[in-house]
Amino acid sequence: MKKAEEMYAYARNHKLGFNLTPIIGGWLQKKHFKLIEDALGKDEEALVTFIGRHHPEDRENFQQYEGEFAADFRDRVQSSQTNKVRYFSCKGFTAYAVTNSGRLIFARWVPFHNDYKSLPLNNINTINPNTRIIWGSLRIESFREVFSIFWTKRVVFAIAKLLEDSKSDLQDGLMDGITTANRQKVTNPSAPLTTETNYDKLKERKKALEDGLISQEEYDEYKDKFLNH
Repeated sequence: MKKAEEMYAYARNHKLGFNLTPIIGGWLQKKHFKLIEDALGKDEEALVTFIGRHHPEDRENFQQYEGEFAADFRDRVQSSQTNKVRYFSCKGFTAYAVTNSGRLIFARWVPFHNDYKSLPLNNINTINPNTRIIWGSLRIESFREVFSIFWTKRVVFAIAKLLEDSKSDLQDGLMDGITTANRQKVTNPSAPLTTETNYDKLKERKKALEDGLISQEEYDEYKDKFLNH
């Protein structure tokens, strides 16, 4: 996908979030995706897209206690920030895209100010869903960015799986837009037995019976399965 319209349609058709802004929600979301369209490289395109509410982590309000270990400080910040992720605590609706260049791009358009960032998938250390009964958030940690994506529980888990699959595909050099599950179906198709193949197998069983390799009972059992197939 190279165009904002395509990216928006993909997210909506695959039920990966939507913009609830009254009246202008669809128009506004396409403006967000237009920023991603403009940010794509010459041979770069979006493989998957989704919509959510963006919650950047604000570390400036936290200070490490005297004698507090760095790991404990990170856990305290994470716990506090995760509990703060709510619908109205987020910056607003944002467009997200995973590209064939191994980037996660996220963008939000507002008049006179365009907020756009990109993050290499290889730099993502943590993809952690945190859900409740209906809503949830997906915490993403990298070397440069720590943020959460807020939306419904189902969408949060779907986005988490997309990002995990994309990271895995990037490591395997297979950034082609095919999910891991679908790729397994393509690479390992189940080949149904043709009638000719079945007859060949029946003849093999018959010869094995004549050579005394199997019993009459075993042959009859296979023959019944073949005739009732």
